[in-house]
Amino acid sequence: MLVGLLAVAGGCGRAAEVPWEVPEVPATNLAEGLTATVPETGEGRLDLQRAMTNGGDRTYAVALEHDVKVRGRGQSALAIQLREEFAVEEIETVLAGVDPSVAWTVTDADVTVDPARDETGSTIEQDLERVSLKRPLIAAGVGPTGPLTGAAREVSDVMDRLLAPLPGREVAPGEEWPYRAVSVRTLDGGAEARVEREGKVHFEGLVTQDGKGLALLEAEWTIRISGQGVLAGGKGRVVEGTGRGHAEWLVVPETGVTTRGEAAEATHMRLEVMVGSRPQSMEQVSVLSSDLRLEDDNE
Repeated sequence: MLVGLLAVAGGCGRAAEVPWEVPEVPATNLAEGLTATVPETGEGRLDLQRAMTNGGDRTYAVALEHDVKVRGRGQSALAIQLREEFAVEEIETVLAGVDPSVAWTVTDADVTVDPARDETGSTIEQDLERVSLKRPLIAAGVGPTGPLTGAAREVSDVMDRLLAPLPGREVAPGEEWPYRAVSVRTLDGGAEARVEREGKVHFEGLVTQDGKGLALLEAEWTIRISGQGVLAGGKGRVVEGTGRGHAEWLVVPETGVTTRGEAAEATHMRLEVMVGSRPQSMEQVSVLSSDLRLEDDNE
């Protein structure tokens, strides 16, 4: 969304400028109505790590809501809302002599853009349904990947937030472990923006949903964005970007599979792009809410 918004924002009219900050992060409601059972000290320890089974497959339903505003210095803001829904089919591969991995394929994409831009929505749907990714499978969940572009990068980042980051070891309710994720967004023209997320994951305890015992995890993190290269068809750089995020997950203790995930982030970025031969400062604030639900699981 960043590149297209910058290009359109160049035509906005002038307006009085009020400083922008990182927006409020939307609340997540996954734990609402669920009561975590926290046993006595030393009890209730779980070995929370991703089980590795050859040929296991499952389908996740994913929904995203983007709320973005962008403007140039002294210009009125352009606001766009984007809603995406799609399915992610996951297949595990664990073979002797081959590193364990999962393959993700996106299907059934449905995109709505407001103000209405049917052509943009249709293009995003087509891009999403071309996404096919392979990620390493590790005890802590799904391992990191190299730089990605476009819809592949978006899907990879979203799944990183919506699948629980496990400790890969035995933990007790109340324990915490570090959350750190680094991704590189390759933008139009070869620009790279480095996105660093850092915080803590907290094991709240065990909850019961639909008669099943699940581990409830929660996390909060800060975001830092930096980079340089080419933006919106002209030389430019990401001057600075900051943000905050939080998430909640429900995890099957025996397998480490995430059955539900909700995550929300809010960011503020300042950029500098070339408009003709002159540099122009740009500013963007965005809020992203995302939700994942396990639909089918065939171990």
